[in-house]
Amino acid sequence: MLANNLKLTYENDEECLKVYTLGCFEVVLDGKVISNDCKRSQQVWNLFKYTLTYRNKRIVQENFFDVLWNDKECDNPVKALQNLVYRLRMLLDYKGVNKDGESVINYSQGCYSWNKKSHYWTDVDEFEELYEKAKTYEKNEDFLNAIEISQRALMLYKGDYLCEDSYNEWVMPVRNYYHRIYMDIIANLIKLLKNYRRNKDILRVCEEALMIQPFEESIHLPYIEALIEEGNMVQAQKQYEYVTSMLYEEMGVKPSSDLQKLYSKIKCKNNKGLVDLGSFQKMMMDNHESDGAFFCEPDTFVSVYKLECHRAVRTKQIVFMGLFTITRTKNRTHDSKVMKNGIGSFLNILIQDLREGDVVTAWSETQILVILSGTTYEQANMILDRVVNKYEENSSKKIIVKALLKSIDCSGRQNEKL
Repeated sequence: MLANNLKLTYENDEECLKVYTLGCFEVVLDGKVISNDCKRSQQVWNLFKYTLTYRNKRIVQENFFDVLWNDKECDNPVKALQNLVYRLRMLLDYKGVNKDGESVINYSQGCYSWNKKSHYWTDVDEFEELYEKAKTYEKNEDFLNAIEISQRALMLYKGDYLCEDSYNEWVMPVRNYYHRIYMDIIANLIKLLKNYRRNKDILRVCEEALMIQPFEESIHLPYIEALIEEGNMVQAQKQYEYVTSMLYEEMGVKPSSDLQKLYSKIKCKNNKGLVDLGSFQKMMMDNHESDGAFFCEPDTFVSVYKLECHRAVRTKQIVFMGLFTITRTKNRTHDSKVMKNGIGSFLNILIQDLREGDVVTAWSETQILVILSGTTYEQANMILDRVVNKYEENSSKKIIVKALLKSIDCSGRQNEKL
């Protein structure tokens, strides 16, 4: 069961200044949000964010100048900074953040710093503390407590650190730091939940995480795995199709080998031992992860083909389909071995010779399909001829390779099917 009802350490402390930075920025005191006027006091809150972000350091004035008035003219930045600090002190000290009379923002020897004795709480401090606690519990093999603490940590992560300041360079290192912790917590939590076969909890963890990080393949993978473990093959296949389509259309990323392996697992579960291309294709899938063309199984090839067509319609480009047919010579001695070795050699040459964006599949035991995009018909023809010629120069002439090229009209006027 997820820790939805766990009480966090700050909930009953109404007098504490609470600062939320993981997701939308919010400052709360006495149960009221005091950062609502961010637009009217943008520079004051920018000063607050920067000082709080680097609260473990003493900050020289020049750093504030770069952050607050970058690409802006300021006649007297020293005076302007002093004015902003005064306004921030009045805002926070007036609200009773520091009961000892000291200012929330300290100044000493030309440097400003956050007063760490102030009565405040931040989500990132607790987030990091829970992360360290979970690691300690796991190290001591107290796995159930590690799971509970990790769940509490994930409850705090509503989004990337100061997500509304995504274009500020000073935020990036800190944002990446907390994002790395977040992904580490998810990975460790899923690993622990797997040990207890808590697949439903894994699904919930992944679903919540994907709402924040929809493009993280490392979250989609365990989500699909948990669906498979639960026997939900229909949803697993839908999720696979969704993530491969999303990653390709939004980022131009083709399915990774890990995603392809999961898809093969789905197909095997559905078809009780039927393998798409047998042991030969598995061997080729394992051995052809190069810098050349993208090698995939036929089902993935069809998905990529459809995605290429959708993109071609938008970009007004033409997609070219190449078909290589492998036939035997008249001497049929050791046909099976000769064909297997010949196709393997040809695939090696083909994958290495094509570009990284091209797609290849062994459609059958005697046919190989390729997708060539971003090229003209003449160029595509030259590419296929070059591959065949290179193979013939290095082969033993025991098999013959013939190439056929067609341009596919993706607008739908020409309905060619694979």
